[in-house]
Amino acid sequence: MTQNTVFKTLLIALTISIMAGHSYAQEDTLQAKNNSWEQLTQEELLDMPLEDLMLLVKKHKLSSLEELYEKVLNPEIQTASRRQEKYFNAPISIHVITAEEIMNSGALVIPEVLRLAPGLIVRQKTNGNYDVHIRGNDNIPSGQNLFYSENSISLVMIDSRPVYNHFQGGTFWETLPISLENIERIEIAYGPSSTLYGPNAVSGLIHIITKKETIEGWKSHVQAQYGTYNSQDLQANIAFGNKKLLTRITANHQKQKRFQTDYYAFDQWMDTITRGRYIPVDSLSFFAPNTQEKFPDPSLALEKTAANVYIHYKQSEDAGISFSSGVQQSNIQSIFLDTREFSLTGRENKSMYSHLKYYYKGLNFTTSYQMGEQNLALGYPSYKFRFGDFHSTLDYLFHWKNIKIHPGLNYQNSYIDDSPSLTDNKTGVFNGKQNLSNTAMFLRLDYLLKKKIRITAAGRWEWFTVPKQDYLSYQFTASYLIDKNSNIRVVFGKANRGPFMWDYHVNYTQSNVFENITLQTHYHKNPDLKLLEMQMFEMGYRANVSKNISLDMSFFYNITSDYNLPQGILTQTSPNSYDLDVQNDNLPLQSYQMGFGFMLETFITKSVRAKFFGNLQQTNLDKVDSYYQVNDSLMVVVKNDSKIHKSTPTFVGGFSIDYYNKKRFNAHADLYYISTQNVFTYDGMKQVNAKAVLNMKFSYRFWKQHQLFLNARNLLHNNDYEFIFGDQVGSEVLLGLNFLF
Repeated sequence: MTQNTVFKTLLIALTISIMAGHSYAQEDTLQAKNNSWEQLTQEELLDMPLEDLMLLVKKHKLSSLEELYEKVLNPEIQTASRRQEKYFNAPISIHVITAEEIMNSGALVIPEVLRLAPGLIVRQKTNGNYDVHIRGNDNIPSGQNLFYSENSISLVMIDSRPVYNHFQGGTFWETLPISLENIERIEIAYGPSSTLYGPNAVSGLIHIITKKETIEGWKSHVQAQYGTYNSQDLQANIAFGNKKLLTRITANHQKQKRFQTDYYAFDQWMDTITRGRYIPVDSLSFFAPNTQEKFPDPSLALEKTAANVYIHYKQSEDAGISFSSGVQQSNIQSIFLDTREFSLTGRENKSMYSHLKYYYKGLNFTTSYQMGEQNLALGYPSYKFRFGDFHSTLDYLFHWKNIKIHPGLNYQNSYIDDSPSLTDNKTGVFNGKQNLSNTAMFLRLDYLLKKKIRITAAGRWEWFTVPKQDYLSYQFTASYLIDKNSNIRVVFGKANRGPFMWDYHVNYTQSNVFENITLQTHYHKNPDLKLLEMQMFEMGYRANVSKNISLDMSFFYNITSDYNLPQGILTQTSPNSYDLDVQNDNLPLQSYQMGFGFMLETFITKSVRAKFFGNLQQTNLDKVDSYYQVNDSLMVVVKNDSKIHKSTPTFVGGFSIDYYNKKRFNAHADLYYISTQNVFTYDGMKQVNAKAVLNMKFSYRFWKQHQLFLNARNLLHNNDYEFIFGDQVGSEVLLGLNFLF
């Protein structure tokens, strides 16, 4: 059965469930809220009459109305300690984006949602395709290939399942099979988090947690929206449950067009000071061969289709089993691989996954497997692979007096295989099946002293197949409860990145002819390459300033070392022939980053909620070869120079405001601002202008839970590109319907 058939079948099933929805009697509204008050949205809580609120207080044996508000507005989180705890008590910097915020925002894809969180640098490459960094440290050093600017030091997980690209690091966001409607919350942990979650959680962790709410009977939801540039978004799910079992089937489809059809082309890539330019699509064939294969649909930015099945059996409050599985197919045009012809390349991905979690009291066992086929650059046969990723973790939490002791084991294995696509004597990047694996032991101790002081210590010992070196990551935290409404925290930690296929298994030769000169480029693997490491120190303050205002601030300082970059040796083999031998080597370069972040949340009135946030940072580079452009024909290299790294924006921040009116109407506005960046590339020094993006969404509940909404993106119509050599990003307006049965 094809994925399109699966998707159509699911939609038919959902339509039937909607038609049959009224045959199931629903409980009285207040009675339903009495039975599941923890699932109330902030909108529903604020709009409930006082007498209903007091009934909830009495029914659930709470001491006051304030305690009810606190339990809803201070939710449970799990990412900070790998176990459930209150957000206010988290020992590290963390931020939560709730399902309500996600749906109110009108965001079309997951990276766009992350613009609602502090400290995240989110830049759009083409419509719907983003580059996401936690606090920066990106594109270091400047002047390298574009895929080295991809975020490879932040880990993304879905329900504790890593979704990481092992080719060259980072996350292919379009391949995530879930839709926004299926997300319960997103938890962002800032700073080194490898002790609990493994390599690549260097600058932080983005944890996407799907919905697992308890329901009685059937429940279905369909959301559809259509807008300018032929943008299409369809999300649907059907669920059935009782007190023990929940089964959910979901499907989603999305299509977005580019805001332009021209392409940025690089002129004479051997001459690093010659500037490129945007060229119309009908001129592509003059710049490169087989452009029809490379760009079959120049107007397409993103198209994806996915389906998922979730099954959760709750044996008791502290025991149960969860299983999920899904398939996805995606096709995008974005910036990733350097072909030295055009900045954009097409990327296709087909994959499926399965994920199993079993928990019993303090014991947790999770295992997952993902496999598929990806083509990282359409029209370039060397970049088509099959891949597979396996992850398994076993851990146990037990208590001894005031100490929580949390040991665990983890194993990961990934492979990539380009041999099936190597026909007609073609050569690939890896020329066969290659593997990476690592095994780890971790231990975390959590000690509470007199309910005021909390101290945690965690360590992870990890060994890899390559490099042949063991790595230790650690994290120490101390927090002090000043009073019931405020606390301070101190964090010190270290984390390392994992190995990449490109660094450790590349085996590739490329031949290029430029007029009468032939260049043979040989890429060699380096099994002795060291893994990038970051050490961080942070101080933070968190407070409930009043019943309606919460504040979180942090000061951070980190040092990152063992960056790597391709180093080449050029040899002349004949008057018109050259050999270039390339191997990734570690650099003496170190980056020193200092910054400050804040988040202020407030209910301005009963009907108006607002968030204000920002992150200010400066990154200095030391022991780096720095390149400066003097004019169009002269470059100067200064050895061991210390300088400010300007490719990471100095400031990112924004706000979001929600207005509620008697459960019927919601108006949302959010603004995201990113400051100027100066990026040195092989195509010269480029400036990415500062940009503010304003979004708004207006929703009206016209009957029961059904909504009509208007969704406007980038209302300021600032169409400056946000990522170097990327597309201009314009405005979009969509009209949608939301049906809930």
